[in-house]
Amino acid sequence: MTLSAIARFGAMRLAPAGASRLNTRARTASSTSGRAVHARQYVQAAIADEVEEEARVTAATPGKKRVVVLGSGWGAISFVKSLEQSAPYDVTLVSPRNYFLYTPLLPGAATGAVEDRSIVESIRRPIASKGYRYFEANALSVDPVRKTVRCRGSDHTFQDEDDLAKSQAWKEFDLEYDYLVTAVGAVPNTFGVPGVQEHCMFFKEIEHAARFRREVNERFECATLPGVPRERIQQLLKFVVIGAGPTGVELAAELYDYVYQDVAKTFPSRLLKDVSIEIIDLQEKILSTYDRRIAEYATEFFQRANIKCILGAAVKEVKDGAVVIADKDGSNQREVPFGIAVWCTGIKLNPFCEKLMDSLPEGAQENKRSLATDKNLRVKGSNGTIFALGDCATIERPRSLAKAEDLYREAARCTPDGDCEIDLSKEGVKKALRLGFDEFPHLEEICARIDEEFPKFTQGSDRMMYPEFRNMLEEVDKGLRALPATAQVAKQQGQYLASFFNESAADDERLQRGVARFDYVHKGSLAYVGKDAAVADIPGFGILKGIAAGLIWKSFETISQVSPRNVLLVAADMLRTKIFGRDISRLS
Repeated sequence: MTLSAIARFGAMRLAPAGASRLNTRARTASSTSGRAVHARQYVQAAIADEVEEEARVTAATPGKKRVVVLGSGWGAISFVKSLEQSAPYDVTLVSPRNYFLYTPLLPGAATGAVEDRSIVESIRRPIASKGYRYFEANALSVDPVRKTVRCRGSDHTFQDEDDLAKSQAWKEFDLEYDYLVTAVGAVPNTFGVPGVQEHCMFFKEIEHAARFRREVNERFECATLPGVPRERIQQLLKFVVIGAGPTGVELAAELYDYVYQDVAKTFPSRLLKDVSIEIIDLQEKILSTYDRRIAEYATEFFQRANIKCILGAAVKEVKDGAVVIADKDGSNQREVPFGIAVWCTGIKLNPFCEKLMDSLPEGAQENKRSLATDKNLRVKGSNGTIFALGDCATIERPRSLAKAEDLYREAARCTPDGDCEIDLSKEGVKKALRLGFDEFPHLEEICARIDEEFPKFTQGSDRMMYPEFRNMLEEVDKGLRALPATAQVAKQQGQYLASFFNESAADDERLQRGVARFDYVHKGSLAYVGKDAAVADIPGFGILKGIAAGLIWKSFETISQVSPRNVLLVAADMLRTKIFGRDISRLS
């Protein structure tokens, strides 16, 4: 607090204290309680005045632009770490979570293979040395016209029957910005399936992993009690994972290791025959977004390990103790009982981003699943002052079909009346495609494969006419896909945006004009499948499976931590788990 605020606070405290000394014997217990309430109100009033003063700190330093970063995940941490300290920006980071979470090892934390503290890093560490500010608060809304973000902080020190959280208006504050970087991520998507919220665990935060670890241990302890019926034991020890993407597969794999490497050594052996691990997915293979060979290997690996794969099944409802599933066509509806069910499938737009969309000009945001950005990650309709990256954003990739005629006309030297000098040869088609590279980057892919693609559309002819050219571009546009919602994408976007800001040096014109577009470079896919084995698809190395891939997976997840501290902790955890096993004690 400033000296003026301290003086005000002291004056407030002296008045009731003096009165109490004059009337000590006349005071009752109830009046003592009343003084406590009044004192607390004085504290609130003093802090409210001080917070109002502190709000003025957000005024820009001369010569620097104010940058507000929302979030503390992959995109945000990558951006603030890559932004040069000498860059002319005043940076304020806002997030309700005051740490970065290394999400790829969340399944390991859920079973004790690594400890939760090993995969989190205080968000203050990477920003402290740069002089950036951090506020532990939720972003509520954005006013793009005034360039302000409305935030609400948390104060856990006031907890009483008056529900002071509702009456403390000082918890809400506005931050002014010149540039806003939105990296708030996404939230779990239940797809409207009844009962998911009530009966399933989600698996996205460190709290979810801690709860899973605690409840799994609780069920094994309960199953060992004398007199527990066999049917009850089977129900307790039936674990169902919904979603066979990387998160669901790795959670099932880590749970398998926990049961057969640690529980098997410390709990009665009779329990093992009643343990069931099942994974449900709509696709026909687990890890269906990976290379077909990886998906087939992982599916067979799970089946050999007696992890039951219920594939090609849609979840219709989740009841207390049972998941209702059916075939894709809705037939063959049946129930899958569970002791614990974990929902690991699907994400949707963060509610904050929905509000942000509504605050932008009408028609600027037509994609309702995520914030649409241009090639430089600028949010459409924000006049270049708001950027978005990670799971909450998608780069809008223009459709080349709209320009098919222009590209063909120029390459074929057509007149305004539509008379063309030539029908395009293979080289002519490549020329037409190159004309669209700047506006339609995905045309580079079809151009590189023109030897394969040309015959498909010309029926064996060595010339391509306009209708055939148009059909080809239409087919190419259909193949456009949004970037995957992965840590790899968000990290690269954060690094790219920081580079953009570093090069622009707070020059509004340069930031508005933009630089080279963001190009995602896929550096490979990894997934742990249990029993020290993994699968990997690494450019330049190809497909790797088994123990060798498992060593690569462990090495990569260790060295990819955000700080040397985390690297050492994760390495120590993996070594400890290998030598001594997981800690199976339950901490509340």
